[in-house]
Amino acid sequence: TVERLAKEMLERFRVRFKKGEKIEHIEEPTSLPGPVTTEDVRIVAEEKPEVGSEPRETEKSDTTELSEPKTTENAKPIKKERERKTDKGSFESVTTNNYFEGWDEEIELEGNPEIKEQVGQNIIRAEKMNQQRYENAAADLGISIEEFKARLQAKIEDMVERADFFIATQLGVLEKIMNVDGRWKSQFETGTSQGTLNPRYRAVAEMRMFGFNKTKDSEMPIATYDINVPEESLTTNKERRPIYGYFSDEEHGAINYEGKIPPPTNVNWYGTVNVKIKKERAVKKATITFHDSLDPTNDWPPTPAAKPHFTSFRLRYSGGEILNKLKGPSVVNWGESYTEVQFHGGLTMDDVESIHISTHNGLYPDDIEEVRRIFKKYKEQHPESTIQLIEF
Repeated sequence: TVERLAKEMLERFRVRFKKGEKIEHIEEPTSLPGPVTTEDVRIVAEEKPEVGSEPRETEKSDTTELSEPKTTENAKPIKKERERKTDKGSFESVTTNNYFEGWDEEIELEGNPEIKEQVGQNIIRAEKMNQQRYENAAADLGISIEEFKARLQAKIEDMVERADFFIATQLGVLEKIMNVDGRWKSQFETGTSQGTLNPRYRAVAEMRMFGFNKTKDSEMPIATYDINVPEESLTTNKERRPIYGYFSDEEHGAINYEGKIPPPTNVNWYGTVNVKIKKERAVKKATITFHDSLDPTNDWPPTPAAKPHFTSFRLRYSGGEILNKLKGPSVVNWGESYTEVQFHGGLTMDDVESIHISTHNGLYPDDIEEVRRIFKKYKEQHPESTIQLIEF
C-alpha cells in the first residue's frame, strides 16, 4: 500500500512538472523520510480525491494525456512544443528546419491534393530567393541572420495566432450567399471581380501558389496577362477554387492605418459587410500572406494559417526595423494595404461565425436595413443557426 501511494504521489508530481506548473514547498528529496507508519498511510489516503469527483487537470496521468489527445478545436492553431533543433539541416536556416519538424503529421490543410507539397516547396524557394534581403535586415539591427529570422518567425506566428479571419462581402451578393447558394463563388464561376478580373492570370498564380489544376507549364514566370492556359485548367473544379479574405485582430474586422472602424477598412471596395469565419474552421482551410498574393506569387508565398512561415511577410524598404514597429494585423504599417487569407476547399455559411455591419464602414442606413432583412430570412430558413448579426 505504501509503495502504491508513493508511486501515485510521484506520478502526480511528474504530471505537474510536465505541464510546467510551479510546485511550491518541495524542498525534501522524493524518497520517503524513514519508516512509514499506519497513521501516515491513513493520512495520505485521506488526501486522495473522492471516488466520482471531478479530477483536477493537473492530476491526469501520462496515460490519460496520450489516450486523449487534444482536438484541433481545443488546441491553439500555432505553437506546438517539441524539441528544438539547433542546426539548419538541409534548409536555409535553423528556424525553417524547426518549422518543418512535424509538417507532415501536424498540419491539416484542406484544398486540392497538391496544396501542402506545393506550399512547402514555395517556402524553401522563397527563403533562398530572398536571402539577401534577410541579410540586409539583420545588418540593420546588428544581429545575426539566424536571430533575425527567428524573431520574424515569432512575430508572424503571434500576429496570426491573435487574429480572426474575415471575408469582405458586397451587399449586392450577400443574399445570394446566404439565401440562395449557401456559399461564396470565385470569379471563375461568377465572371465578376472586385479586384483583377482575369481568370487566366489568376489560374496560373493559383497553380504556382497551391498546385491547383497544375500543368507542366505551371512554373512559368508571371510577367504578363497574356498567358496561354489550357481551357480545362479554367473550367475544372471551379467550385473548389480559393476564396479570398483577410485577417485582423480587431473584433469587427478593421484593417487600415488606425486599426479601428471608423475609418472604413482598406478592403471595403471588396465588400462593406465583414463576415467573420469560425477560427477552428479557418485554421484547417486557410493560407495567409501579409500582402495581396496575386502580384508576388512565389516570391513571398502563402503559408498555412495553422502554421505561418516568415516568408509570407514581404520585406520592404523598412528592412529589419519593421520588427520593432509591427503592432498587429489590423494596423497596416509594414508597407502594404491589407493582409490576405486564401480559403481552400470551398467556403460556406456553415463556416461563418458572425456578420459585422456599420455605417462607418461604407454602408448607408438603408443598407443596414437590407442586411437585417437578409439575415432575418436566413434565420427563418435555418432556425438552428448560431450565426450572429453584429451592428457597431
